[in-house]
Amino acid sequence: MLLATEVHLFQQENIYDLPVAYESEQQGDEVELDCLYKGPSMRQFGRESKIFRGKPKIAVIGHRGCGKNKIPSLKQSPEMTPCVLENTIASFNMAARNGADFVEFDVQVTADGHPVIFHDNYILAESEEGFFRKRIPELTLSEFLSIGHQKHPEKHGKKLLREDANGTLRIWTANIYDSLCTLQEVFENVSPLLGFNIEVKFDDKDTVPECELRRTVNAILQIVQGRDFDRRIYFSSFHPDAVRILRMEQFTYPVFFLTDGGTIAYSDPRRNSIEAAIEVCKTAGLQGIVSKVEAILQAPEMVNQIKRTGLCLLTYGELNNVPEAFCRQEELGVDGVIVDDVLEIVNERRKVRDEAGSVVTDQREGGHWTAA
Repeated sequence: MLLATEVHLFQQENIYDLPVAYESEQQGDEVELDCLYKGPSMRQFGRESKIFRGKPKIAVIGHRGCGKNKIPSLKQSPEMTPCVLENTIASFNMAARNGADFVEFDVQVTADGHPVIFHDNYILAESEEGFFRKRIPELTLSEFLSIGHQKHPEKHGKKLLREDANGTLRIWTANIYDSLCTLQEVFENVSPLLGFNIEVKFDDKDTVPECELRRTVNAILQIVQGRDFDRRIYFSSFHPDAVRILRMEQFTYPVFFLTDGGTIAYSDPRRNSIEAAIEVCKTAGLQGIVSKVEAILQAPEMVNQIKRTGLCLLTYGELNNVPEAFCRQEELGVDGVIVDDVLEIVNERRKVRDEAGSVVTDQREGGHWTAA
């Protein structure tokens, strides 16, 4: 087991056995243009922000940092599935080192008004006093930070647990542990070259009152606004009213609507199709859609429909870790993919671009210039 404080030494000496990117994305014939996002124009996002030999560069976005933590089966040991604890500073910086353009992470707000990074609807923990299961908005910041790995060795946090598909409680395991963190700590301790996809998180199964939506959004904006203009940032949420409020309250950063694209049925019709997502974006003045990848691969014509409305398109889902699915989306014109296997997809992107460069060279030598 490694602790987050040990990661930097291993990275510098290049002896840690998790794979890392072998060469910088800045090398080669890439022309770096102004990157997302310092104003209201979406021209600075995604495929138009970085050009390689005349071809747009699809953005690679690390899911919860360097990838979400999967629950190993009872037959597996944690060592069989190497990972960094998700949604932590260690995971974000590992994603940056492995070549990610952005990291996606989930932000919720504690009872005393502090934005913190955590994905699940409930946080499960165990201590000498017993087991508890609570929502983040039910906890104070100090209660939240008392769970899991602690920054100071003399402190012992409550055991962080998770539930498997059968409802069995398991200790949350990883190869590199780091402490739970706040949004402010993420801004202060993550590479400024790494962009942030800040997902504003709510429980899909609950009706969230407008006052709670506003409390959450305003607490997050207090941290983001005015502190980091050079960092590439965009917001996203599955909640159609949350994205509306995010756009009403600020015009500095893009806002994207997350959708399952009709692969799951919800009581709110705004969440049940890509067409409905387009309408949410048009009505609220949003800048893009983040769709489940299956919805796009099953109906690839939707890419052009989304682009015709002037929106960016990102995708998420397990299939994004499959190189063939990544290549297909690049062909279709998808602007970015949220992935767990950051290094593999970054290397696949590099390979595709190298192959495209070879085609351009062959065409030049043959006297038949065509943009690759």
